[in-house]
Amino acid sequence: MELSIIIPAYNEAERIPGMLESYARTFPEAEILVVPNGCTDDTATVVRKLAIAHPNIIVQEIRETVGKAVAVRTGWEHAHGEWLAFVDADGSTSAAEFQRILQARDSADGVIASRWKRGANVENRTALRELASYLFAVIVKLLFWLPYRDTQCGAKVFRRSFITPYLAHARVTNMAFDVELLLLMRAQRARIIEFPTHWVDSSDSAVLGSPWKLVRNSLTMLKTLFILRFQSSPLTANHV
Repeated sequence: MELSIIIPAYNEAERIPGMLESYARTFPEAEILVVPNGCTDDTATVVRKLAIAHPNIIVQEIRETVGKAVAVRTGWEHAHGEWLAFVDADGSTSAAEFQRILQARDSADGVIASRWKRGANVENRTALRELASYLFAVIVKLLFWLPYRDTQCGAKVFRRSFITPYLAHARVTNMAFDVELLLLMRAQRARIIEFPTHWVDSSDSAVLGSPWKLVRNSLTMLKTLFILRFQSSPLTANHV
């Protein structure tokens, strides 16, 4: 199997049907592995019903609330593709847009979507979320000098050979896991392309929807960045 797409999901019963239908039609040969975690709505049930019509949709439910990082890693651990991807369940990246991202792979080891690279197009992003995203990107650049303008966009794909070592060393459990992922990719000398994307922001996200949730999660992520920066090596990360 060439491609596995992981979709972490938290209380997405209303939005995920349209998104999944589109991905299943666009990528009929791909494994689409949905990982609901800690849901208090019918997300898992909705996905199982969709899987009847689309056999390439698989549900890997986690009863506990483990967050996006652990959900993505759980999906990757159960995936079979030579290329391992993840996209957000809120539909911010359409199936057609993700197809464009995949086409950018060429001879690279991975592609990460970017909302800040020249040529990107972002819809519906609030001023507060835009400011938070920009400040986080600046701090990441100052602390790590990663060659990317946007480490946090929820659409990425990598060769399995680079994900396997990441899974062995990953420790970050909050939404700063993308930074740890890219640090470990750099340690492996992976060639990663940053691709300007069309992104439709979902301000009603169950995780980041309210200003309070955004601030709380941002502070947690900032703390994680400093732990990652001042530990001895990204390959020996402590649980953060």
